[in-house]
Amino acid sequence: MKKGTLSALALAALVTGLLIGVSSSSAGTPAYKHYVACGLSRKAKPAHVCPVGSKKGAFFKSLKADVKYTVCVKFPKREHLCTETPQEAEQGTLYVNKITSTTVGRHQVTWFVNGKKVGTTVFRVK
Repeated sequence: MKKGTLSALALAALVTGLLIGVSSSSAGTPAYKHYVACGLSRKAKPAHVCPVGSKKGAFFKSLKADVKYTVCVKFPKREHLCTETPQEAEQGTLYVNKITSTTVGRHQVTWFVNGKKVGTTVFRVK
């Protein structure tokens, strides 16, 4: 995997997942919730455009079971970085991986559980 200076910084932050506790979900819901937000707190709302200087996070919550997940980010210059090892996610707990990219343009975030893609979100940094 090719790592540029900016991407190496982004990966370092991406690997550092922060925990945000939330209550467990109800039955009949999808297996996972995932989104990108311009912020890192539980109150950060899903977004598709974030300012260059804002904090950005890739959020993940497993709704039905404890799982191991991986987050990958494809940056505007086609660089692609993933968390180096799968991260454990307890059912009902919201996790956030900080994305530190300040590169303007389209970013694609993809979440995997046990190697299987469970979701993708695209957002822009402006």
